[in-house]
Amino acid sequence: MKRVWLSWGGLFCYLMWAWLGMPIALAGSTLTLSEAQWLALKENPGLKAAGLTVETAEAEVAKARARFLPQVTFGEAYNFSDNPSQVFMNKLNQRRFTAEDFQLHNLNNPKPYGNWRAGLTLQQPVFQAGEAYLGYQQSRLRQNMADAQVLGKRQQVLYQVTQAYFGLQLARERLKVVKQARKIAQDNLKLAKSRFAAGAVVQADVLSAEVNLAKLTQEELTANSQVAIAESLLDTAVGKTGVGSRPLSPAPRDPAPLPGNLDELLRLAQERRPDLKGLELAARVAQKEYTKARLHYLPRLRVVAEYDVDQRRLFGSNDDSYTIMAVMHLNLFNGLADLARVRETRAQEAQAQELKKELADRIRHQVIESSTTLKTAHERLKVATAAVSQAAENLRLIRLRYGEGLTLLVDLLTAENAKKEADLNQLAALFDTYLAQAGLELALGTLAGPVVSEQ
Repeated sequence: MKRVWLSWGGLFCYLMWAWLGMPIALAGSTLTLSEAQWLALKENPGLKAAGLTVETAEAEVAKARARFLPQVTFGEAYNFSDNPSQVFMNKLNQRRFTAEDFQLHNLNNPKPYGNWRAGLTLQQPVFQAGEAYLGYQQSRLRQNMADAQVLGKRQQVLYQVTQAYFGLQLARERLKVVKQARKIAQDNLKLAKSRFAAGAVVQADVLSAEVNLAKLTQEELTANSQVAIAESLLDTAVGKTGVGSRPLSPAPRDPAPLPGNLDELLRLAQERRPDLKGLELAARVAQKEYTKARLHYLPRLRVVAEYDVDQRRLFGSNDDSYTIMAVMHLNLFNGLADLARVRETRAQEAQAQELKKELADRIRHQVIESSTTLKTAHERLKVATAAVSQAAENLRLIRLRYGEGLTLLVDLLTAENAKKEADLNQLAALFDTYLAQAGLELALGTLAGPVVSEQ
């Protein structure tokens, strides 16, 4: 029975994995870039806050739609007065007016009289000069703007996670290089001490080896602190603590692919950038606001229906009445405020168009800059890879010469430091290709996010 229970438990875990679309992450398991991005999409508080703008926009659409529907209100009021006109109206509404009430004394000096009035009112807009319809269209456009804003925020978060993930990978790889260099420096110090004891070298070799070891010890401390900072940065980007302390997938060995044709990239960016789409939508909202301002000169028409119940006591006998009327409103003059509103909305529309052009220019520059940066990173990687081979060969020859007593230890330390710097430069150039690729995808608006199938 225990084996059966375990098999069903395994099946349940598998179904949960398939349903969630991501592997169930254990605290000490390897963290892939896709999983880090997936966690950020789920946990990042800034992205959650941006998502709430969509709900706000949906509520605005519902409010705009409500302007087409009738409004129904209910009211209850009580008055008790000896005001002649009020008493006259109360009795008349209750249909309790008698011939005695027409006597001059009773008309001029009525006794206090009370009235309970319950009223039900329905108002239905008939003609709103297109203002309600334009407002509804604007709310739909703002909903699309909210969607574009969330998409832009999503891509920003994915980019930040990508930066932090590769930054942590690079920091850990740099730490490995520095640790290896420090280990070699310790071996060199032992060798220098043993050769000095044998009288083969002067004390300057020992001192040089000690200085080199101290220098690399400081570099290791700095590299350790950079790893801790990178781990914290990944936690912040994801929005979940403890993510950066997990082991990462192996660092890449090959560079990111080169960018495509620049003209095609520029065309793609104009189509896909969510912030540019947002400004295009904002320009359309401003254009409709300008149209609304011009239509404000037209009349408004609504139908109002009222049903009233008047009674002297709350639960006494009563009489009812109804009223149906059509109400038209036409603004003839309001101090030229309508004209000022037209000028204001026309300026806002022109401003939105100019802002869209400005952003389009910035996007063009960002694509060119990101594409150039990616190409440059590839060239730097080629140079750095060649430098690593040259530094390795130079170090091999210097070691042979030092072993035969043909050169000083300082030459060997210089060669080893050059090899370390070449390794670090190669790492930086390699990771720069991936960071530049992520920057290019962000500039294009094509940063897709986690790959579900990645393990």
